[in-house]
Amino acid sequence: MAEAARIPLIHITDLYHPPQDPDDQFDLATVLALPELELKAVLFDVTRKFLVSAPAGWDVKRDPGIVPVAQADYLQGTTIPTGVGPQDPLSSLEDDVSDRPKREQSAIELLLDVLRGTSKPVAVSIVGSARILAATYLRAPELVRAKVTGVWVNAGSTAQGELEWNVTLDPIAYRVLWNSGLPVRWFPCATEKSAFDPEPERGTHWSATHETLLSGLPDHWRGWFAYGLSGSARGDILGAMDALGRGAVWENLQAARRSMWSTASLVMMAGRQLVRTEHGWRFEQDTSASGADPELWPWRLDPIEAVVDDHAQVSWTETSSPTSHRLFGRRPGAAYGRAMAEALNALLVDHLN
Repeated sequence: MAEAARIPLIHITDLYHPPQDPDDQFDLATVLALPELELKAVLFDVTRKFLVSAPAGWDVKRDPGIVPVAQADYLQGTTIPTGVGPQDPLSSLEDDVSDRPKREQSAIELLLDVLRGTSKPVAVSIVGSARILAATYLRAPELVRAKVTGVWVNAGSTAQGELEWNVTLDPIAYRVLWNSGLPVRWFPCATEKSAFDPEPERGTHWSATHETLLSGLPDHWRGWFAYGLSGSARGDILGAMDALGRGAVWENLQAARRSMWSTASLVMMAGRQLVRTEHGWRFEQDTSASGADPELWPWRLDPIEAVVDDHAQVSWTETSSPTSHRLFGRRPGAAYGRAMAEALNALLVDHLN
């Protein structure tokens, strides 16, 4: 694909090593596999409780996912800029975290550098909390509004009640995002029943086994997944990928089931549809101009009016009036997950080589 036609993307992710939730590695792989996306930076959205071991922390000590990105760089022959964000939630709606330690500033400084240096506005994907983008917006609101075409946020719930996981990581940042006026493309992680319901029209969740998702990948990419999913502590981070894509570590990962939420947002950003082809379900570019009439699993972004309250709950209604916010919708049904799994596997096999 011609460079001029690609979509500049800044990917904000709570990817850790060892993983806190391994879907983040699959999200990164999806970004890398979509040729329509030009990855400008990966920003690590970290939270203190995951960086220290119990009892002070959540469970085990983790690092930001710098190693998986460095490994992917090696496999692709690229150099993806990375930065690490602040560890603690915003303290107020005006907190731009400029008083935090220097080691917590690199993600915000990198985001500002990318926005200042680009002649083409960028998309921002968020698969964690909104902390990095919110703090950046509070430092330079005009710049962010001018240079961000859309915020593809995977967080929150369409229903009132308990806050969804990603929102709990920084409720104030989530409020800043919704109050910013930035164009939000909202892919809620939870709906009326839970964050794990595969049925609803607004639901993004689906799941599949690692065996289904990773079948057919080259050994070195299998090793990349195995290194991350197993939380490997091997110091030979490049050589390990040649070894871990086969044998006991690889085999022991196959039966595990992986919950996913963010895939649709990344694929839709790239302008692709979920299409049944003669080879099975695939993520394909829009074929309507060619006169083809493929079978689709339809999805869409509906215009909404949205208001966030003091507790980070979003109230929304569909609207026909001009609005900058859009909400994900799809044809309901649990079979969506089987179609997504088949299509994601094909995307990874076709483009990770």
